[in-house]
This record gives sequence, C-alpha cells and structure tokens, in this order.
Amino acid sequence: MRGFFNRLKDIWVIAGITILLFILIELFFRIYFLFSSNPDPRIQADCYNNADWVEAYYSEFNACNESSWKPYVYWRRNPFKGTYINIDDDGIRKTIYQNNPSSDYDPLIRIFMFGGSAMWGTGARDEYTLASLLGKELTKKGFRVQITNFGESGYVNTQELIELQLELRKGNIPDLVIFYDGANDLFSTLQQSKAGIPQNEFNRMKQFNTLTNKKRSALVFFKSLQTLATVKFVQQKFGSEPDHQAALKEFNLPKLAEETIGVYNENLRLIYALSEAYGFHSVFYWQPLLFNKNIRTEYENSEFEKMKWASQFADLTIENLTDDEIHLDNLDFYDLSRFFENETAPVYVDWCHVGEYGNSKLAKQIAQNVIPVCDSILAKTEKQLP
Repeated sequence: MRGFFNRLKDIWVIAGITILLFILIELFFRIYFLFSSNPDPRIQADCYNNADWVEAYYSEFNACNESSWKPYVYWRRNPFKGTYINIDDDGIRKTIYQNNPSSDYDPLIRIFMFGGSAMWGTGARDEYTLASLLGKELTKKGFRVQITNFGESGYVNTQELIELQLELRKGNIPDLVIFYDGANDLFSTLQQSKAGIPQNEFNRMKQFNTLTNKKRSALVFFKSLQTLATVKFVQQKFGSEPDHQAALKEFNLPKLAEETIGVYNENLRLIYALSEAYGFHSVFYWQPLLFNKNIRTEYENSEFEKMKWASQFADLTIENLTDDEIHLDNLDFYDLSRFFENETAPVYVDWCHVGEYGNSKLAKQIAQNVIPVCDSILAKTEKQLP
C-alpha cells in the first residue's frame, strides 16, 4: 500500500511539473507575440506615398477592431477615440465635413450610407472615408447634408438591409440611402460555398446550443485551444497555407456567382419596397476590386497575387451583374467594378480597399450621381412647405 501511495505521489509531482512547465511555455509565447507582433503589411502600400501618419493609423486600426454583439446583425465595433479613427457609443464611425454656414436655413438632406469595411473606411482617416468625402463634395455644391456612415467591417448586403430596417423601426428615416457592396458578398459565398449568408456563419452554427449539447461543448473546448499562444506559434511555424485554388475546383463557380447576384438583386427589391413605403430614395453601387485594375503597381501586384484565386469568381459575379435585370423603376444601380480599370496611379491598399486618393475619386463619382437625387429631394420638400 505504501508503494502505491509513493507512486501516486510521483504521478502528482510529475503532473504538477508538467502543468507548470506548460504554463511557463505559454507565458513565454504570449510575451513573444506581445513584443514581436508583425506590423500591418498595408503600411507599405504605395498609395500612401510614405506619409508620416500611416503607421500610427494602423496602430489605431488594430486597436479599434474589438466588437460587441448586436442583435440581428451580429456585431458592431466598440466605442473608440483616436487621432485618426473615432467611433461613437452606437458603433458608428465619425464622419467629418463642414456644411456651408450660408445654407443653415436650407432644408437638411439626411443620408445613410451602408457597406462593409470599404464603406467603414479601412485604410483611410476619418476625414477621408467615402462618407466624409461625399459630405465635402455635396456641401461644395451648396447642399446642407447630414451623413451617417453605417458601414461595418465584414457586413454583407443582407446585414445592411437589416440595419436599415432597425433604423426605420425606430423612426429614424433618411431622405437618401446609399449602399456600397460587392467584396464581402462574393467572399462569403466562396468561404462557405453558399450565397446569401454572413461571413463565418459556420462558427455560429458550431457554437449554437453549446451549453446543452455535450458533443458541441467538447468541440468548442478543443476549438478554444487554438487561442493559446503556444498553439498559434506551432501553427505559424509548421502549418501550411490553405490551397484555395484546389478547393475552388470542387465548387460550381458559375452557379454560385448567379446565386450571389440573385440574393443581391432580391435585397435591392426589398430595399426599393421600403423606400416606397417610407419615402426615401435608394442608390446602389457595386464596388471596384484590385482584380479589375489593368495597370497595377509593384505593391498592387503583390496584393493581387495573394488573392488571385478569387479573381475568376469576382469576374463571374460582374458578368451576372451585367446580365441580370437589376434596374427597377426609380432605383439607381451603378456598377463601379471597373472604375479604376485604366488608372495608372497607386490606388489599393489590398485586394478590396482603396486608399484616400481612391476614396476621393469614388466620392466625386457618387456625388455626380446623387446630386440630381438631392435636387429632387429639395424640390419635393419645397412642395410640402406651407
């Protein structure tokens, strides 16, 4: 019996030493990642022309990427205050422009802008997001506007539609709604080989009812081990990059592209119905991607190579955009997928985000499209005045 207890004691000592050793290893790798975190590669984007604010901007960008759960749309960024990025208590990024003081007595045109990270403004300071730059363009033309940037990283068009519905339900009704989409919708389809669902939906499926399902709880536990710094280090050093090109061979890309645009088209019909019921105007844009820029810089070409595997599917979705009867009465749709097709200057910071120069050119185009809409809104307002 004494021998048994001695062996048991040895086992506990060995187990304790093993656990302590693992804790020390984990602590070491956490410190390692804390001090050896790689800077965002987009800092090197040539469209920034080595501007002195870029490194600080991406430091803020990485710091502001924490989100909280929001019913129906899943997530929204937490409040954040920085030099270049500011997010309010509702998770809405700051939009900066100055209405002309002489227009203070003119009717106010309320504009909502929806989209993913490109609309939110990844790669751009607060003053140079699409929303801010559009505000500047419209105030130059004498319009008095109030623009709210509802863009959020990762959002697909359906999440934006639901976000709009939530605002309308609260009685927050705009005069004009602008949607700017494309990248997230097609990426979500490729990610899950199914159109019309949010990105990373498979994670939510795994987490569903985890507390009441022992098998699922075990899966979540083992999945959580991937958050350990030790596991992360091993994956980085010895893991292999996924072969996206090989995976795509299993997909029916033409069918998925058709389904992606089909879902998008139906969303536009729903938004049009809402605009009729609530009395606002809708304008829709399919965003440009690096794939469709013919004259790429060396940096842009390196970013193109990283995502080249998705370029065929992006082209297929554009073909369906062109072939589909997306236009409805009083609904304005613009395909900007080839907007930078012949641009020689550096534009992109990665495959789907443009820098501030690109946003400025896009804002001018959007302003050109919506100025007649703003005129009609003002004309309608004047008719309603006593």
